[in-house]
Formats: sequence, structure tokens, C-alpha cells
Amino acid sequence: MLHELLLAVHITGVVGWAGLTAGGYFVLAGCGEAGFPRYAKLVYLQLLSALSIFATGLAMAAQAYGLLRPPLWISASLAVAAVMGALEAVHVAAARRGYRAYMRAVRHLVPLWAAGYVAMLYLMVFKPG
Repeated sequence: MLHELLLAVHITGVVGWAGLTAGGYFVLAGCGEAGFPRYAKLVYLQLLSALSIFATGLAMAAQAYGLLRPPLWISASLAVAAVMGALEAVHVAAARRGYRAYMRAVRHLVPLWAAGYVAMLYLMVFKPG
């Protein structure tokens, strides 16, 4: 039962994070600076989604494998998660600096987010190594 609950929260976090990351940026690009104050508030929801993904993923890994000797794919996932966490910190900091700084930063973050998302999906689905 605990695993199912963790998995449900994990998947909900993934949907929330991915939707806000991909969709939010493109909506903001369309509405411009006028829509930024409202969007900037969603950055914190995105951060909360990312934290829930990390926490529930770590809890499920600990429950299934323990944390002392996890399989290689979990170690790789943690490495990707660390990079994604750093990107999320840059994202939140950019949102605090205003629209122009945010748009400059996010142009560089979107391809990195996409690569990290694809890497995580690969690791979670195929569990290599």
C-alpha cells in the first residue's frame, strides 16, 4: 500500500513538473512580460513538484533496494536528479530577478530540462545495469 501511494505522488509530481516546465515556458513566451508576475508564482509549484518527485523516488528506492547498495540505474538517476535540482535552483533564482532575466536563463534551461527528462524516463522505464 505504501509503495502505491508513493508511486501515485511520484507520478503526479512528474506530470506537474513536466507540464509546468514545458507548457509554462511556451505560454509565457506567448503572453510576454505582462503575464510574468502570475507565472512566477507557478515556479514554486514547479519546485514543489520536483521535490516531491525526488522524495518519493528516493523513498521507493530505499523501500525496494535499500540505500547502501542500490542498482546502477538508481545511482545514475540520483546523479541526473542532482543536475536537475541545480537547474531548478537556477530556474527559481531567475524567476525572482524578473521577466528579462528569466527569459534569458530559461532559453538555456529548456534543452537541459528536456535532456534530463528523457534521461530520467529512460532510467525509470528500462532500468539499465
